[in-house]
Amino acid sequence: MNRELLMKPESWWHFLDPAFDEEAAPRPRLTVQAVLELLAALALLAALGWSLWLFLHTEALSITFPYPLDYGEAPLVDQALRLLAGEPLYRPALETPPYTISNYPPLYVIAVAPGVALWGPNFWGGRLLSTLSALAVGVLLGALVWRTARDALAALVAAGLFWAFPFVVHWSGLLRIDLLALALSLAGVYVLVRAPERRSALFFGAVLLAAAAYTRQSYALAAPFAAFVMLWATQGPRRAFTLAALVAGMGGMIFLALNVLTRGGFYFNIVTANVNEFGMERLRWNLEQFWKAAPVLATLGGAMVIAFPAARPKGWAVAAPYLVGGALTALTIGKIGSNVNYFMELCAALSLTAGMAVAWSRSVRFGRPIRWLALPLLLALGWQTLHMTAVAEREYIPRTTSRWEVLDELRALDAAVARVEDPVLADEYMGLLTLQGRRLYLQPFEVTQLAWAGVWDQTDLVAQIRNGEFGAVLIHYFPASEVYRERWTAEMLAAIEEAYRPVAEYADTRVYRPRAEESAAPVDACAGAPWRLPSRADMGVQWDGARLTFFGRGKGGQTPVVAVADGWLTRRAEWPARVAVLHADPLEPGAQVWSFYDGLASADGATSYIAPEFPPGSEGVPVKQGQVLGYQGEWSGEQSRTPLWAQLRFGVVRPAPGGRFPASFEANLVDPTPYLGVTLRDAGSYRDVQQLQCAP
Repeated sequence: MNRELLMKPESWWHFLDPAFDEEAAPRPRLTVQAVLELLAALALLAALGWSLWLFLHTEALSITFPYPLDYGEAPLVDQALRLLAGEPLYRPALETPPYTISNYPPLYVIAVAPGVALWGPNFWGGRLLSTLSALAVGVLLGALVWRTARDALAALVAAGLFWAFPFVVHWSGLLRIDLLALALSLAGVYVLVRAPERRSALFFGAVLLAAAAYTRQSYALAAPFAAFVMLWATQGPRRAFTLAALVAGMGGMIFLALNVLTRGGFYFNIVTANVNEFGMERLRWNLEQFWKAAPVLATLGGAMVIAFPAARPKGWAVAAPYLVGGALTALTIGKIGSNVNYFMELCAALSLTAGMAVAWSRSVRFGRPIRWLALPLLLALGWQTLHMTAVAEREYIPRTTSRWEVLDELRALDAAVARVEDPVLADEYMGLLTLQGRRLYLQPFEVTQLAWAGVWDQTDLVAQIRNGEFGAVLIHYFPASEVYRERWTAEMLAAIEEAYRPVAEYADTRVYRPRAEESAAPVDACAGAPWRLPSRADMGVQWDGARLTFFGRGKGGQTPVVAVADGWLTRRAEWPARVAVLHADPLEPGAQVWSFYDGLASADGATSYIAPEFPPGSEGVPVKQGQVLGYQGEWSGEQSRTPLWAQLRFGVVRPAPGGRFPASFEANLVDPTPYLGVTLRDAGSYRDVQQLQCAP
């Protein structure tokens, strides 16, 4: 649109009212309603523009991040490596290693493989493909609205709302299959909407719909159903059933061929291995998160599904069934291990429905009462856009930026893994192995689900772990969530605890190495030390330059914590998990010093493991050396962390004037090693977990 055209009021009026024809009708007068609608439309577009910038910025951060962003990225790159090497993707059983699963049809892996062949194992190529696919989805949604309603504003709204969804912002930058499947499915719908009467459109539309299903199998529902209903409504049932036959025929023949070639492995991997445990509480929680993020769009979608068949606006035969199919697919998010990718079709369907609703509300000429629906609808969508942007900034974008914040730790973890000989077991950061060109030996989440379902026997793997046959095991501990318990069976975790010890921690990931028999930790005290040890350290110790963390064997509430020397115990009223004991300083005659014991509570901080004879508010209670003060706990000081191993955080603190425990004790911490008689390597390296050794 050139400048001269922009200066014409008729151009703005046509943008405001797509039903306006300047040749067939006299130029209308400017009304308050028109001005308000124009302002609301501009405000909505501004909000959508901001959300689009945020989307592009976030995806750029994801694409350029050099390490894994999601558990599911590494298996896909590993499959691309296997495909390039001529190895089978779909094994019919897991009787022998590697214990890996190809959960999805092969199209996305085929698309990623050329980039892996050209540039080696990488994540940026697949992430770029996902981002471009997400952009294509928005364009296709806008094109569908424009094709059916010829309303530019409504088309922009449909596209922009999709890019504003926080779930889309988060997922579009990951090397995952979903956005490509969504783009292919909507491309198939668009081809059919554009020319439903053409045989070529019917064929190519069916090919695209089948391709979507062979990118992710769940995409065989919503888009084909929408295309079927649209063809029935516009071309008759014969055309609709022809499409169904084409899609089902192509899909069925490909399935049979792949299943025969893999001797049943294709079915085992994409069907049997995908039947995970379903939980209603998990479904409720996820739907609640969706409602909190998009209440206006969810309400509008429900209303339009009811209103569209009655009002029959242009495009209803696509939008309504697509929304129904997308909603049904979203309900499968109750499966264990599910993520926001189960919402992608629902996000697209609600965006399409909102665009159609905007076009419908603006299709009535001025002077009709229903025309006033456009203004509140535009205002509501503007608020919804700003709200979703805020949710994305608060809850989902940090999932990407937080990885950038620990980039140095991930580099250190990468280097540590590179020094370990294969095989290595890992979960969240198994992609480090993939980037190093090493094949995955285990996908812990997938095989854990199969073991729980009784489909796979884990006995051999557990025996290997217990025998210390792996160079290292990497377990990631998410803040506020025990995801690792979904990824590793209880038997695997028990074997790791028995045969391995933690040696380092980077980016919430603990590195476990086979236990060295000759490096058993001292039990009670180091010879010649002024104090005894406060607890056992069977799993090692961690030194942060001020405090020493003792990792005992077993769970919280089992490993005793004892007084290091005679003294007087204090437990303030606000201390649920800590006590302190005042002693005569053995290294400085005439002075006093505090020993400090922290972490004596359950992981959520609700259950204290402090001995009952020391209730909150205790002060000056005499204790003897070796007296039990409590038990090692899993409390880290905040509810957002859930350590696996029982632990005691021990420190030595200089007293405040008068011998009181200082209010800000961190500044008063002193080196505890001379008091305990221990020696530490790499003192101050807080990530390293090492065996506790007495000083010579």
